[in-house]
Amino acid sequence: HIVLMRLNYNFAFKNSKLTPWERPAPPNLLISDASIDKKLKFVLKHFKSNKELYYPSTFVLASALIIQFINLYPKNIVNKFESDHNKYQNIEIKLRNINLAKQRFNKRISDIEEFFFDSTTSYLFSYFLQNSVPKGVQVNSYSFSDNGFDINVSAFNIDSLDEFITLLIESPVIIRDSVRINQLTRQESVNSNNSITSPDLELEIYGQVKKINNKKREELYLESKADGLFKKLKRFNNLKQKLGS
Repeated sequence: HIVLMRLNYNFAFKNSKLTPWERPAPPNLLISDASIDKKLKFVLKHFKSNKELYYPSTFVLASALIIQFINLYPKNIVNKFESDHNKYQNIEIKLRNINLAKQRFNKRISDIEEFFFDSTTSYLFSYFLQNSVPKGVQVNSYSFSDNGFDINVSAFNIDSLDEFITLLIESPVIIRDSVRINQLTRQESVNSNNSITSPDLELEIYGQVKKINNKKREELYLESKADGLFKKLKRFNNLKQKLGS
């Protein structure tokens, strides 16, 4: 039977006033009262003796500090103009909204522009038709559209009809070469007072109306004293000019 016993090899210090020797730790100058010069030399000595440990981290730290230092100037410029940049962005957004609203207005103007331009209005046609009717001619009926007109008149002599046709083709709203006479009839009518018959001429005439530009339309409105239509046209032209359309 074998009994294992733990041996204590430190028997020399049993019941002895001797103290075991311990290896002294190297002095740390960084936490000592040594001068700054000695501390710097101590740091440089350890730094040079452990290059593989300090160089990578030192390079990274130095690079970071250099980058931060270089970024100080542009960062200062950015901070300085940040408020101006925000104002510019706000103005740009407002201008974009204004341009979008302007485009919508221009589209609406294009949709209603045909009511102000190109086609002759019924007012102008009626006005110049009235001025084309001489004495001895009576307008029985007429029709008018963008495509043209059709007029039925009667007269007591051919000279009155000839004068009517001349005045009509000289009208500024009618295409002269488009005027055609559809039919000319002579009807006998009886005077109820003295039973005297007199010739009665009836004429049907048709043609096309002009497309009137903006400037000419204003002149015709002024000539025909169409103050309401003239004011509407001027407001519409002013709005187009302001919108740049």
